[in-house]
Amino acid sequence: MRHYVGGKWGFSLIFGIYGSVFPYAFAMAVVNAALTVGVSISMEYSEGIYPDPGTTETVATLMAIFTSVMMFILTFRSDIAYERWWEGGTLLQKTRGEWFNAYSSLVAFSSARPELQRQVMEFHHLLARLMSLLFCCALQQVSPSKDRPFEILDTQGIELESLLYLESTRDKVEIILQWIQRSIVLRMNDGVLPVAPPVLSRAFQELSRGIVNLQNARKIADFPFPYPYAQVSILMLLLHWGLMPFWCSMLLSKTMAAGTSFVVIFFLWCLNFIALQLEAPFGDEPNDLPMDQMILDWNNSLCTLLSPRSQRPPAFEFDPATHDRWITSLSNSIPSMMVQEEDEETE
Repeated sequence: MRHYVGGKWGFSLIFGIYGSVFPYAFAMAVVNAALTVGVSISMEYSEGIYPDPGTTETVATLMAIFTSVMMFILTFRSDIAYERWWEGGTLLQKTRGEWFNAYSSLVAFSSARPELQRQVMEFHHLLARLMSLLFCCALQQVSPSKDRPFEILDTQGIELESLLYLESTRDKVEIILQWIQRSIVLRMNDGVLPVAPPVLSRAFQELSRGIVNLQNARKIADFPFPYPYAQVSILMLLLHWGLMPFWCSMLLSKTMAAGTSFVVIFFLWCLNFIALQLEAPFGDEPNDLPMDQMILDWNNSLCTLLSPRSQRPPAFEFDPATHDRWITSLSNSIPSMMVQEEDEETE
């Protein structure tokens, strides 16, 4: 995905090439402008080519009607493409949020009994690796290439037979989800998750909501933009591209005709290429969703909760004289504020 900073004015965006549709649209526009110049020159040196004013007015009217219909279809397609792109990113983030909440809850629900700490650590590490596999396979499900590689946590320690079985099946997400749910039930029975079933059911609900969001994302991946709309839009664009040199040459001077055809063709084809870029958001092109970064962030979040320091809430020394007052501070100034308080106490 192309990341950029627009700045105060945004003018620097004009000169970007990576992820831009300008090169493709420029190629279509410059060829059309050259054809327009050729048609204009031919009309200048040919007698009887220029139509009468009535014909010129009719051509201008037909051109306006055709362009209006084409613009409606192109705008509709661009709107749908952006909605698919935005909805795809939203659903993947919802999936991540639901599954991370489930993972966080299971870590928080784990037993604090000293004699069970080895089993607790074993469960946490297995759970982290299964959750990493789960999100990886979820991203592969929506990717155009089902074998697209994503980074996962080390699977060393997981039974090889289970990994081979997972590799051989198509429903990888469903299998991993079942493994996670079954592990939760087993750990509840042996005391690693000593919480009441109604409380533990929250984790099951978040896991299920996550896969529902994933299935909605698969809808975008599996159901392309309707073919009739795509077919009509590209046909109208090509027809408009072919007729534009003649229309402009009949209505305008040579220079104006070439400039007008270039500008009109350039921006119309920009709309078309933008729609093509956005309507399939799960690929690996510059304007697709940053799925590689998503899995990296996911794995980092999983590893963060494995740290014992993350699982232990901070100690709090309550002082009625101090804490009865409501003290507010900016979040980025909390560490410096604590140091300042310590200095004041020392003085």
